[in-house]
Amino acid sequence: MHRLSSGGILPILALATTLAATPALAQETIKIGVPMELSGRFVAYGSSGKRGVEFATEVYGGKVAGKKIELLVRDIQSESQATISVFNELVSKEKVNYIIGPIGSPTVAAAIPAWRQGKPIWLVPGSSSTKLEEEVGGDPEFFHTFPYAYNYHESISAALKNQLPAGQKVAMIYTDDNYGRTHQPYAKKYLTDAGFEIVLEEIVRTNAADMNPLLTKIARAKPDVLLGLVQTTDAVTLAKQIYTRKLPVPYLIGTAATQLDEWQKAVGPAQEGWVGVTTYLPGLNRPGNKEFPKLFPPSSEWEAMFVKKYGQEPDFEDAGCYVSAMLLFLAIERAGGDDKEKVAAELRKMDIPNTLLGRAKFVSTPSGTKQQAFTDMVVFQRENGKNVMLFPPGPETKKIKAVSY
Repeated sequence: MHRLSSGGILPILALATTLAATPALAQETIKIGVPMELSGRFVAYGSSGKRGVEFATEVYGGKVAGKKIELLVRDIQSESQATISVFNELVSKEKVNYIIGPIGSPTVAAAIPAWRQGKPIWLVPGSSSTKLEEEVGGDPEFFHTFPYAYNYHESISAALKNQLPAGQKVAMIYTDDNYGRTHQPYAKKYLTDAGFEIVLEEIVRTNAADMNPLLTKIARAKPDVLLGLVQTTDAVTLAKQIYTRKLPVPYLIGTAATQLDEWQKAVGPAQEGWVGVTTYLPGLNRPGNKEFPKLFPPSSEWEAMFVKKYGQEPDFEDAGCYVSAMLLFLAIERAGGDDKEKVAAELRKMDIPNTLLGRAKFVSTPSGTKQQAFTDMVVFQRENGKNVMLFPPGPETKKIKAVSY
């Protein structure tokens, strides 16, 4: 029998101690992947999404189920290849059980194959594309916390029907990407159902520098309403060129970009009169939650906290990612730890009234998403540098105004 010297025993004991301690150390934190568009085309979405998750982590206290919350924030650069690389790292290397993000429809779509390699719980607080619903809506690990395209256009059409006379003529301009092509048929359906006449539908290349040829066609059609199914830089280009040529269309309708501080600063006076649709708007005065008053205070109090910390008003993804992160933290707390299946079960059982986005309850959609929360949207108009509520009807609702140059 071979005998080990004391010099051989100590290193082995040290190694054994280290190995024994490693799992315990690994369990001291709960990892949450936060892949966001922190640069590139969708930076306005990703930067606010990151802010929302980080703010939620701070308000929650930095720990959940007795363990430190570790946010693995990654920049996916608004590009498909970078998105795939980041998801591969988070799913295969970091082996996270939870992911929040990204936001943009193209980047979310690019992430699907890499996500499927491990299927962590995936909260998607963005992407209105119904192609996402078709591909992963039925997966039990997929939780969508943002409206789909049909929710957008149901709200826009209802607002215009409520505000304008029947039979108004509508022209549409939409981008040749996932966003524009997804929204166009729903916009057409809901506007037609609401009694509007579609007189023109024009497609524009993404990142087109000159939209004037299309605007000339629109001017000839003499519509009462122009609906721009474009986002980010395309929304800036469209607004600026409409303003420069003083396009004679009384009502200009946008989608998510209209609320963004980046869009408003980029287009300057061209923002006046534009109508937008969103999930959250400062000044909504939504009530707080009595069970979780610290996590979900009245929206006015939450906005004051946000402005104090960041020096600016929150936008819809600040609120959306804040709420999504809070729901995940509560589910982990209720599950008693980092057990993916138990956490998913707790998310499915969740029913919390009066969050910043309204009632938090995951339900199935007629189109195939098993776990969908938050489909209510508000329609507003930019007036003198402020947001004026147009829909749904209520005490603060104002009458839509025609654009005047």
